[in-house]
Amino acid sequence: MYNKILLTSDGSKNSEFAIKHALQIAADENAEVVVLHVVDSKHLSSMSEEAIDDDETVFGEHGDKVLSHFESVIKDIEKDKDEKNQVKVTKMIREGNPAEVILKVCEREGIDMVVMANSGKHKLDRFLLGSVTEKIIREAPVPVLVIPANYVPLSKR
Repeated sequence: MYNKILLTSDGSKNSEFAIKHALQIAADENAEVVVLHVVDSKHLSSMSEEAIDDDETVFGEHGDKVLSHFESVIKDIEKDKDEKNQVKVTKMIREGNPAEVILKVCEREGIDMVVMANSGKHKLDRFLLGSVTEKIIREAPVPVLVIPANYVPLSKR
């Protein structure tokens, strides 16, 4: 049913739960996981050109750190599985509006499902800026699994 699952990463603690769900679904479906981190261009647009020149590598480093963290969580999960349940993982870093980039990647990469964590941002942020999660749910051409901000696994309740 699923061949390619897009796992979005925002670096939040909640996104670690999304990793576990995406890997389990991928293992069950023999699917590939594409891990995507989007450097939000709205932060770039509010900075001066000099600041961007000075901090250009900071954004790349941030994306690399987030993906490295995801990679280490994935490796920790995968080492407990037998070889037949190992999942192919591809990493991507893109710049732009997160919702728009996620939707474009879905189309370009032939994504069958999106797994993402709801960041649980302040309600005012969602009202003023719009929610990435909400936009993906409304506009994605594929099923979307959202791990809620207040998610607690059954084993920890």
